[in-house]
Amino acid sequence: MEQATDEGRFAAALAAGPGVTLQRMESRPPGDLVVAWNEPLYPDQLRDLPDPPLCLFARGGPDGAAVRTRLAAIADAPLVSVVGTRSPSAYGEEMARRLAGDLARRGLAVVSGLALGIDAVAQAAALDAPAPSPAGLPRTVSVLGCGADVVYPRRNLRLYERVVRDGLILSEFAWGVSARAWRFPARNRVMAALGRAVVLVEGARRSGGRITVAHAADLGREVLCVPGEAGRRLSEAPNRLIAEGARVCESVDDVLAAIGVPSVRPGETGEDAPPSVSPSHGSAVRDVLEALQDAPATVDELARRCALSVAAAAATVSGLEIEGLARREDGGRYRLLRV
Repeated sequence: MEQATDEGRFAAALAAGPGVTLQRMESRPPGDLVVAWNEPLYPDQLRDLPDPPLCLFARGGPDGAAVRTRLAAIADAPLVSVVGTRSPSAYGEEMARRLAGDLARRGLAVVSGLALGIDAVAQAAALDAPAPSPAGLPRTVSVLGCGADVVYPRRNLRLYERVVRDGLILSEFAWGVSARAWRFPARNRVMAALGRAVVLVEGARRSGGRITVAHAADLGREVLCVPGEAGRRLSEAPNRLIAEGARVCESVDDVLAAIGVPSVRPGETGEDAPPSVSPSHGSAVRDVLEALQDAPATVDELARRCALSVAAAAATVSGLEIEGLARREDGGRYRLLRV
């Protein structure tokens, strides 16, 4: 019954025409938002799916402006999904913690499912990382197999609250929808689509992480696996995938190399890793680069100079910062490094 009700509500929203979302049909807290697939804030990565969610229910930050900015920021940022078993070993926890923390310190957002085990360890590590996130980019993105306002599992309540404060909660299921086993494979495909890469940290041969990895491979995303000790049950999935051609992941540098992000820490501008502008960069990126060549600027100033929305300017300069092309300085101004 829940599924049919959800589909009916989605259809009603879309039938009303572009720009109409369920947010206009019901009153929600200020940090909640619903975005239909035909709206600009809908993440383009999800359009690669053969069955993209018709709507995304989002929660993050104190108000509507914050959640919109965070949604806009993930559109152009290199996200990395970190997944794995709900019952990790000490080694698995340490690797998830190290990888997610290092990704966050390099300015990349970590995507996971807020489940027990590897998900929770990775997302907590991303939130704990001392380096500030690039403009507007959430530290971590949780994709749920229930409504975005439902805390599941309840043991992760404090982590859920931290993600709401400093990250982003996403779900394709309507507000209040409870967790059910059949919803988690659907959730996994969204995690796979959002990330440029999926990193598997421990899992049995038939683990849920393998579902996420399979979706990632189908979508052309990079698949990396942390190798495990031979003969251990939790090493079965990653070791098998490595044997089948997945990349070995032993450090954050392996992830950065897989997705084409320079292996340079924030603030480093060494000659050995010069930033470059890809011909595939869009007009917004080129406009922001030209504006920064004139003088350092805040996000608001870039928005005015380039005729962009504040959210679009924030997302664009965030991407430049991640690629090592710009640096955020005191006072919130961004300075061009080198092109």
